[in-house]
Amino acid sequence: MEKYNYWVLSAAFIFATLLSACNNNRGQNDLQYTTHTFDSLNHHLVGRLYKPKHHTASDPIVIFVHGDGAMDSTAKSFYIPIIESLAAKNIATFSWDKPGIGKSQGNWLSQSMKDRATEVRDAIQYLRVAGYQQNQIGLLGFSQASWVFANLHSESQINFMVLVGGAANWLSQSQYSMWIRLVDEGKISVDDAAALERINLLSAAEYQLIKAGYDHYLSAALHQDPYMPEPIKDEARFNFVRKNIDADVFEGFSKLNFPMLAIYGDSDVHVDIEHSQVEFAHAFASSTQPYASLEQVTIHNATHGLMKPDLPLDALFSIKKEHFSPSAINTIVDWIDLQRDQR
Repeated sequence: MEKYNYWVLSAAFIFATLLSACNNNRGQNDLQYTTHTFDSLNHHLVGRLYKPKHHTASDPIVIFVHGDGAMDSTAKSFYIPIIESLAAKNIATFSWDKPGIGKSQGNWLSQSMKDRATEVRDAIQYLRVAGYQQNQIGLLGFSQASWVFANLHSESQINFMVLVGGAANWLSQSQYSMWIRLVDEGKISVDDAAALERINLLSAAEYQLIKAGYDHYLSAALHQDPYMPEPIKDEARFNFVRKNIDADVFEGFSKLNFPMLAIYGDSDVHVDIEHSQVEFAHAFASSTQPYASLEQVTIHNATHGLMKPDLPLDALFSIKKEHFSPSAINTIVDWIDLQRDQR
């Protein structure tokens, strides 16, 4: 009986995989896109422009800005339900494979946040030259994109920004991640003030090691501390962290001159959303820019990526709108739709 159940379950699993793959392909094929190549920092980057059939010069184009990781233009299909919902409002979208992913040249791990901001500027310039001179340009970024956004305060071609699960400060975010991990491992309690102080001290020591260089970092005794995670073994990843570890949004956000929607999931275990909300509000309150505004929204029962915390098995193979927390995508799309011709 156990053997029979194994094969039945295996067959069902394979069938579900194939079916969801077909559904995913069908969903992407229903969206009309063209492939585009533009140059940035001496590399060819390849992306997709999803343009609704009746899209005109009065309709916005939203540029997706990736979070961390080796992302293709759709973030492994995560963007597709958002792209579909924007298309229903006649809003086009543009995104590209990160450097070194897909057909894009380069290596995303060699980039600073300023480099990533340069990519966005070059993408905007490409769209303008390609015939979209009059369209509003907005950005929709995720997590680490907050530090990319902070480096775009001088870009006059941007009309609005939406940031999902954005972090405010790299070091503070690292400390939060350590705290979450230790709570999850049962090594500390959520209200352990002494543990928080120890985390801060360990984080400061690790920062100095990272600044000192890879060999010094890797050989340090600090990694033996029971609170510390495994050291970064990939030197390319280490160098990426070292290059960006001082990232912070305050200076850049205080100079932005357009509206921003910052949206969070209340079940986010990757970003300290309360810290982000305070820091973002502080930055915008310090602004003297005439068109700067910040709206912050927290979605109930939503993760870092605004998805439901408990997902069905099919979400492993094909992301659908119903996998997102109710109202999450609509909140983003409706806010973007309201930005038409606001200036």
